Amino acid sequence: MNPVPVIGLEVHAQLRTRTKIFCGCRHEYGARPNSRTCPVCLGLPGSLPVLNGSAVRLALRLGAALGCRIRTRSGFARKNYFYPDLPRNYQITQHAEPLCEGGWLEIGPLGARRTIPLERIHLEDDAGKMLSARSGRGVDFNRAGVPLAEIVTRPELCSGEEARLFLRELRRLLRALDVCDGDMEKGNLRCDANISLRPAPGAPTGARVELKNLNSLRGVRKALDHEIARQGARLAGGTAVAAETRGWDARRGATVFQRAKERSSDYRYFPEPDLPALVVDEAMLASIRRELPELPAARELRYVRELGLAGDVAATLCESSALAVYFEAMAETVDDARACANWVTGEVLRLCGETGVDVAEFPVPPDEAAALLRRVARGGLSLCAAKAAFATMVAEGATAADAIARAGMGLIGDREHLSSVIARVIATYPEQAALCRAGKAGVADWLTGRVMAATGGRADPRLTAEILRAALMRPDDG
Repeated sequence: MNPVPVIGLEVHAQLRTRTKIFCGCRHEYGARPNSRTCPVCLGLPGSLPVLNGSAVRLALRLGAALGCRIRTRSGFARKNYFYPDLPRNYQITQHAEPLCEGGWLEIGPLGARRTIPLERIHLEDDAGKMLSARSGRGVDFNRAGVPLAEIVTRPELCSGEEARLFLRELRRLLRALDVCDGDMEKGNLRCDANISLRPAPGAPTGARVELKNLNSLRGVRKALDHEIARQGARLAGGTAVAAETRGWDARRGATVFQRAKERSSDYRYFPEPDLPALVVDEAMLASIRRELPELPAARELRYVRELGLAGDVAATLCESSALAVYFEAMAETVDDARACANWVTGEVLRLCGETGVDVAEFPVPPDEAAALLRRVARGGLSLCAAKAAFATMVAEGATAADAIARAGMGLIGDREHLSSVIARVIATYPEQAALCRAGKAGVADWLTGRVMAATGGRADPRLTAEILRAALMRPDDG
C-alpha cells in the first residue's frame, strides 16, 4: 500500500497597510535598500513598538471571511532566533493567543469542492531580506516590520495539487478583500509547507519535514510532489525520514537540506513586554462583518447559476475583483452575459497580457466594450472586425464608434458584392466545395472563413451563410 501524504501549510500574507506594523515607516516594494527604516524596525535599544490598527482590521476582515472564531482579547510574544535579516534577534508574533482560530476554505471546482479546515490566523512582523552581489552579501531592512497575517491550515491536504488549489483560492480571497496584493513574485505572499507520510490510512504520521519560502503556485506543487516521492523512496528502502527544514531548488527540481528542524521550545517564547493585550470590541467586529464584499466563491456560484456561465469561465472572472467588476459593467447593457464573459476572459485578458496593463487600469471603459458587442449582436459588425476595433481602442484610446468608422469596419451587406466574392472562393477551392455538397460536416464553415478572409472579416455572417448555401446547392459546373 502506498504511503498517505499529510500536508499542512503556513501562508504569510503581507497586509496592505500604508505603514509597518509597529512603526510609521512606509513599506513599498522596490524602494532603495534600507531607505524605509527607523529605530523601531531596526531594533535599536530604547525603541518601543506601537501596534498598527489598520493591520488589525485587515486581519479581522480576513478572519471574518474565513469563518474564524475571533478572540476579543489576544496578545503578542517574542519568538527568539538569530539570523542576519532579523535586526532584533527576535520576532514579535502571536503565539499562545492568536487573533483568529478555526475557520475553513473550500477548494476545487464547483460541484466537487472540498473543505480545508484552518488552525489559526495570527499577526506578526516580517524579517528583512538577504541580498547577494559580486562584492558579497548584504541585508535590506526595508521589509523588516512589514505586517504579516500568517494563515495556518490543519494538516489535511493530501497532495501538491491540493496545496496549489488552496493557495490559489486563498490568493483570490485576499485580493477580493483588499487585504493583500497576493503577488508571490514580489514576496508579499509566501508559503511554508509541512509534510509527512502515513504508512497507511489511519496510521501515525512519520517525521515532519518543513519546506520553506515557496514562492509560486507551481513551485508549491512541484516541491511537495518531489518531497512525497523522496520520503516515499526512503521509507521503501528502510531508511527513516529525518525531521528537518528543506528548501526548493527550482533549477535542480529537488528539495535540498537547510537545517535540522527546530522545536517550539527552541524559540523560547515569552510574552512581549512592550505591547499591551490586543482587545477587539463587538462593535468593531460587527462593522467588519457588515462591510464584507461578495466573496469570490459566492460570486462564482452566482455567475454559474444565474447567468448560465461555464464553471471555468466564471472561475476566471472571479480571479480578481477588477475583472469581475469590468464584466458586470459590460453585462448591464448587453443582453448576452455569456458573450460578455467570453469577451472579458478572451480579448480583455489577452490585451492586458500583451500591453502589461492591469485590468484595474485597462484603457477601454466597459461601456465602450459593451458598445462593440451590441453592434455585433445587431448584425452590424463581425466578431473578427470587433476584435480588430478593440485592439485599436486599446492602442489609441478611441471610442468604439471612432475605431469602427476610421477603419471602415462596417459589415458588407451588398448581396451582389458578396455573391461575387463567394463565387471566387468556390472556384478557388473546388475540392472543398464538392465535399460540402456531399454533406461533409464543417467544410461550409471552412469556406465561410475564406470569405471572411477575402473581405477582411467584414462580410455579413447571415447574408454570407445564405448566399453560400444557395451557391452550393446549384449543380457543380466543373
